[in-house]
Amino acid sequence: MKKHKRALFFWFLTALFLIVAPASVFYAKGYRFDFDRGVFVYSGIISIKSNPTEVDIYINGKLKNSDINRINNSVNVEGLMPGEYDLTIKAEGFQDWNKKVRIHSGLATEFWNIILVKNEYEKTEYLTPNINDRIFTSPSDDFIAYTEDTETGMKVKILNIKENLLDQEFEIPNGNYSYQEQKENIEWSPKEDFISVPVKIQSDSAKKISTTQKAYFIINPEENTLFNLNKFLNKDEIRNVRWDPEDKNYLFFLSENSLYRSNVSDAEDLKIIAQDVSSFDLSYSGIYYSQIPNELIFKVDLNGEGNRKQITTNFPQELSTPNEKLIVYNDSKIVFINQNKDLFIYNEDKDDKIFRKLAGNIEGIQFSNDGKKLLYWSENEISTYFLNDWDVQPIRLANEDVSLTRFSEKIDNVQWFRDYEHVIFSVGNQFKIIELDPRSKKNIMDLPRVNPVNSIAVYNHALKILFFTDMQDEANQLFSIIFPEKTTFLGF
Repeated sequence: MKKHKRALFFWFLTALFLIVAPASVFYAKGYRFDFDRGVFVYSGIISIKSNPTEVDIYINGKLKNSDINRINNSVNVEGLMPGEYDLTIKAEGFQDWNKKVRIHSGLATEFWNIILVKNEYEKTEYLTPNINDRIFTSPSDDFIAYTEDTETGMKVKILNIKENLLDQEFEIPNGNYSYQEQKENIEWSPKEDFISVPVKIQSDSAKKISTTQKAYFIINPEENTLFNLNKFLNKDEIRNVRWDPEDKNYLFFLSENSLYRSNVSDAEDLKIIAQDVSSFDLSYSGIYYSQIPNELIFKVDLNGEGNRKQITTNFPQELSTPNEKLIVYNDSKIVFINQNKDLFIYNEDKDDKIFRKLAGNIEGIQFSNDGKKLLYWSENEISTYFLNDWDVQPIRLANEDVSLTRFSEKIDNVQWFRDYEHVIFSVGNQFKIIELDPRSKKNIMDLPRVNPVNSIAVYNHALKILFFTDMQDEANQLFSIIFPEKTTFLGF
């Protein structure tokens, strides 16, 4: 009898082993048993990269254990049966991130650009009372130039960011700068040797009639000097001043539809690059310009010498107004904005060539740093246009045009975030950030709220700092926050 029981027990263990061992192997390889269908199904994975890196992951409201992959600093939740799940990412002191996620058999669903925003940020205050308009960070990210209104005109001030000290100031009597009116930036030269300042000069004639004239002032921070470029070159009408990206003493500008290159140290060193020009843009490889009446694009060397290269052979529609702004990424990716604020795009991708009107009533545009995406916006809507196929999740196709968000209030301060998968902007007195990932919904989170509705914000990619203005003691002042959170090597 005992012998019979031992035999039964042996065969029971054998059967159990034959069942459990394959099931364990299947489980280790990612298979899960589907009790509804009675079969093993290859499970899926959710792979996450987030900032901050220490987060809690909830699947359908339940906290999940996760495996950390230190090679690519991702967090993986494995063994998920195919289907739809509610995914929530949480961290103490941060706003939640949430999406509906569809898991597929044997595949990893990746979310590698998750940004969480703190509920509260520690603000750094700068010594910038009565800051007037926008701020302009130097190429080295060491200084900020800004303007301040005075009783007799304006001052251009230079702030040392790291020391939080006023480094220099330059006074322009009867001058005024407003980005909203002029739609033109104060611009540093590439090596910070000079600053160009577009200014409206208010003057009284002999008949005591007030007149306004646009002029450009050139600041030399090293020599602590400034001068009026119009008077220096003896030209009343100058517009669109841009610094040469290679030679520190040279700049480009338009005057009476002629494109000039000028030496700011020698007024006699002045050259016409091209005539009948509506707009132009610069790169390290050359200067691009749009030539009227057909708005064809040409390219020449920065010194204006060498052969002229024709980039486009036509324009996509009959021209009612000239182009006002030309922005070039390279020979195959060019955008135009005309005086009616119509946006046109020229995009060559592989064997396809697109040249068409993209949108109207456009306020601004920005290429991503890799030239694969275009950010553009109107007063009430932000959109992105994909210039190349995007082969990582979420998959996007070349020439796909996507509306990110729309508000009834005016949108301002629109700019790329450092990963080019998020966009920072403001609505009223609230700064926000929105992701590009369209799966189920686009997460949008609140950054700092400020007092004045017309506050400005500038995100510095290199410093990972968001600069913005806010009211302090009844004066508009500059502040900053560190965003996103600092991380160390491999997320430790």
